[in-house]
Amino acid sequence: MSFVVRTILFWVLMIALAVVLWRMASQNNAGRGTPPAPAMSYSDFMYQVDRNNVASAHLYESQSTAVIEGQLREPPDKFRVTVPKESVAELTEHLRKQGVTIDVSEVRDSARRNLLLDWGPFIFLIFIWIALLMRRRKPRAVPPAPVNPENRPLG
Repeated sequence: MSFVVRTILFWVLMIALAVVLWRMASQNNAGRGTPPAPAMSYSDFMYQVDRNNVASAHLYESQSTAVIEGQLREPPDKFRVTVPKESVAELTEHLRKQGVTIDVSEVRDSARRNLLLDWGPFIFLIFIWIALLMRRRKPRAVPPAPVNPENRPLG
């Protein structure tokens, strides 16, 4: 492998490594602009609902649960609570009667996509490394000796 090809391959791998590290760091600091809403227990949330103390709510529905993020009226704190999906219809109706602003979103299961995005660059680097090792171990073909009158084949 020529020097230029090795240099280019080295820098491509360095850039890929930088991308992997950047993705890992950005995933850990995903909500650094705003602190996450503190978790609230389901019973505390229902107590606040019964007191008519919920100002707004955003429901994120998944396959079996729903996460509710919102704001209380007094004190004006943010909250986050996970509720069973079966109770969402009744809870939404109860909040709507109280005049609470409600937004609903469905959360798709993106575990496979996230797994591919998180581990994809690392797996790619491993394949490149293995390919380089395999290429390095291949025996090099010995070029045939130049034909001259002394070693010319007979026939």
